Amino acid sequence: MVRDIHPGVVAFFDLDRTLIGKSSGELYIRRKKKQGRLSKWTLTKLLASTALYGLNLVRPELLMDWAASWYRGESEQEMIDFCEDLFRDTVKALFYTEAVERVREHQTKGHIVALLTAATPYIAEPTGRFLGVEHLLCTRPEVRDGLFTGKLHKPVCHGKGKLYWAIEFCRIHSATLEQSYFYTDSIRDLPALEAVGYPRPVNPDGALERVARRRGWPVARYSTTLGNV
Repeated sequence: MVRDIHPGVVAFFDLDRTLIGKSSGELYIRRKKKQGRLSKWTLTKLLASTALYGLNLVRPELLMDWAASWYRGESEQEMIDFCEDLFRDTVKALFYTEAVERVREHQTKGHIVALLTAATPYIAEPTGRFLGVEHLLCTRPEVRDGLFTGKLHKPVCHGKGKLYWAIEFCRIHSATLEQSYFYTDSIRDLPALEAVGYPRPVNPDGALERVARRRGWPVARYSTTLGNV
């Protein structure tokens, strides 16, 4: 039962390594590889892009555009079906129990809860259904006649793009960033973290942990997943 109503407050949650203990993109690649549905050339490109991303050697938005181009002409429905299976068989067990509790706490307080993730809707939507979260701010591929065009809707929901979509969301829902929360693990989300009134680093990477320490932001350590309960 909702005890307090604070409709002007938004609790934004990142997905990868914040709500769940791993990267949904890596889980996608592993499942594709295990099923033999990745060519050696595609796997090489995926591994190369992951390495470039991790080393900050290229703008992430360019990598995301590059990756989207590989799916030009493929069926969106096949992607939906694949990711629904991936969520059911793998992702659901990886949710941190502490993260689920934070989502429930905000819902109980009457806050608006929204995913704010670079992931696509094909993982974000089953996540939203599982958590009872209807608002999904994510990276959306362009689809025409049921097929991927190889392009992404801009700005992509990454880095400064997350801040853009958070601002737009607050405007539409008569909320303010100054009253809102953002839970995330990555220094790449610093623009949005700096804009909200309640930044909440979760299992932060080294760079974000240093920033959090300097600024006195509370750092959460989540460790128990639903699959281990």
